[in-house]
Amino acid sequence: MSNSVARSESDPPAAEPVVRVIGRVKWFDSAKGYGFIVAESTSDAALTGDVMIHISCLRDYGETFADEGAKIVCDAARRQRGWQTVHIIEMERPRASLARERGDPPAFEEVTLKWFNRARGYGFVRRSGDEADIFVHAVALRKAGYEDVEPGALIEVVIESGAKGDHVLSVRTKR
Repeated sequence: MSNSVARSESDPPAAEPVVRVIGRVKWFDSAKGYGFIVAESTSDAALTGDVMIHISCLRDYGETFADEGAKIVCDAARRQRGWQTVHIIEMERPRASLARERGDPPAFEEVTLKWFNRARGYGFVRRSGDEADIFVHAVALRKAGYEDVEPGALIEVVIESGAKGDHVLSVRTKR
């Protein structure tokens, strides 16, 4: 008689092996819902390259954003598409969260909508007197109550700089 026990279909799957990662956030795009971490130290030399971090891990940790360059300690697992964060242990708080906790009001500014494609879910805005395009995602517009917005419309936004350039972090309805 064997001492091994057969696993039934109702048993939970075995925990996937994880690697401890200490690194920095390379970039994170809250509109896309993911970003990447550059590992500075790991518990397994097999981990090479960047580690993807999904917004669901941030939410489980109690945040919805990660600042570029923020220090992070997490567990990662090798999955079909590469290394992915499965659990955040510690992370520097996002600047926006700290500002809200201090009671600092966000710095809204008025911009002009250059164009917006509802089917694609994004568009671009411009600051007055500046020709640079600034990315705006449909989610930010919807949160402010804009279902459909026409080019040339003036809207109030908070703009943040990230690894991929400036983007609209939040929108509020024009007063």
